Amino acid sequence: MDIDFSFHEPVSVLTLLGRLHSASFALSIEGKVSHLVDLDGMFEWLKAPAADLKSVVSELNRAEWVDRTVGITLLFPGSVRGGDLLFHPGRVKVSLVIEVNRRNLPESQFCDFGWYLNQIIPILEPMGLVGVEAQDSP
Repeated sequence: MDIDFSFHEPVSVLTLLGRLHSASFALSIEGKVSHLVDLDGMFEWLKAPAADLKSVVSELNRAEWVDRTVGITLLFPGSVRGGDLLFHPGRVKVSLVIEVNRRNLPESQFCDFGWYLNQIIPILEPMGLVGVEAQDSP
């Protein structure tokens, strides 16, 4: 289950994560920041102490990674639901892979995309958001 966000021009990892953090999205879970810099196409996730969040975000934002996928796990404000936010090469596409305590539609096996989109689109739209695509399978 994922949501792909397309932007008019490349987005800054630092700016986008800063906006999410300011909107009370949690960028650490149980005292750890889960993140990745895809060096070899194998998506190996790393964990750092929550106290290192600023340095992790700075690392993900480095210009040398612009042609690599980087990501961070986040939780939505006031909830235990979230997923992996992936910044794709070129930074005009960002994906949210919903994996943490997924919220489904009532009495359904399908994801409640509206719940996620209502919270994140207001943050992304002012950054030049031009498209959203959601995909789910039971």
